[in-house]
Amino acid sequence: MKTQVGIIGAGPAGLLLGRILQSHGIDAVVLERRSRDYVLKRIRAGVLEQGTVDTLRQYGVAERLDREGLPHTDMKLFWKGERHSIPMTGEGGRRMTTYGQNKIVEDLVLRREADGLPLIFDAEVKAIEGVTDRPIIHYAVNGEPQVLECDFVAGCDGFWGVSRQHIPDAAAHSFEKVFPFSWFGLLAEAKTSTETRGFCHSERGLAVSSSRGPDVSRLYLQVPPDFDMASMSDDQIWDELSLRLANQYGKTLNRGPIIDKAVVRLRGFICEKMVHGRLALAGDACHTVPPSGAKGLNLAVGDVRLLSEAIFSLLRENDDRKLARYTELALQRIWPTVHWSCTMSDVFHIFPGQTAFDTRRQYEVLNFWAYDEIGQKVFRENMLGRPLPQY
Repeated sequence: MKTQVGIIGAGPAGLLLGRILQSHGIDAVVLERRSRDYVLKRIRAGVLEQGTVDTLRQYGVAERLDREGLPHTDMKLFWKGERHSIPMTGEGGRRMTTYGQNKIVEDLVLRREADGLPLIFDAEVKAIEGVTDRPIIHYAVNGEPQVLECDFVAGCDGFWGVSRQHIPDAAAHSFEKVFPFSWFGLLAEAKTSTETRGFCHSERGLAVSSSRGPDVSRLYLQVPPDFDMASMSDDQIWDELSLRLANQYGKTLNRGPIIDKAVVRLRGFICEKMVHGRLALAGDACHTVPPSGAKGLNLAVGDVRLLSEAIFSLLRENDDRKLARYTELALQRIWPTVHWSCTMSDVFHIFPGQTAFDTRRQYEVLNFWAYDEIGQKVFRENMLGRPLPQY
């Protein structure tokens, strides 16, 4: 099989890149190692920056988002048993919107399938050769070897994917911080409320209450790195969430059946070498953010916007100048965004061996964000997201 762009990975980055390329008349094949059912059911983040919403609208995949997305007018922070609210509307009406990443993936998959474009699931990529000239992707479907010849390869296959392995010296250009705790993520059929939605600093550990729709709650608890999900009953989980999110107004979480559970280790990771020949990385393949900033999906969308422009210039005009600048421009947004997510992690979690002095320092940051005019602006602008650099 031959195409112009081979896209490895059918997450938001790969699928959106395929959609953008399609709208500009560039052919692409998307390869995904997981099954279609797995991809559509995979639960991930769901807080979208305005730029992400605008991009999905621009490329015709925001009909359900506009119907079901939940706008944020403020962000609530909880600490010391008190609730504090920070206005979250920026200049020009910029705001954040809650809409599940799994829904974005489903919207993009269904649109690509309806358009009859190649999207191959259960496709395990084995190797990429000829990256500096004419790339060839070797993959297997149900054990049967296949070959995809292309003019360019986009590695959108996540932190554990194979694409980064084909970037020479990628490890030497990578930076990583692994936090000494995990998040226990929960999806529950429980009505959400703006009164209990937000980030909580508790001496028992972080808690997060968010939503994936009016009747679906997304919740997180800070847990040890080796946490066993079976060690807590559902009632114990709800009790712990209620303890951590307690507030002076007496507002409590709505409870309901827990329909999904997962444990994820927190890490910050950046690979500063994102291009080699005719292979480029985007999304989690070149950066991972702690979920405390809700930035992974939004960073991926920014990468794809920049990378798509570079691909247009390369394939249409044989001009590689934008591709040569892709990494530089992407990193202008990646580093400060990953830094912000790590800062959120530093402030809201209880670390092993944490002292009362450390906790008071966290309170100082939280007070700065909640009550200082400059602090509110810092928090709001970082949460709303940085503008995309321009070529």
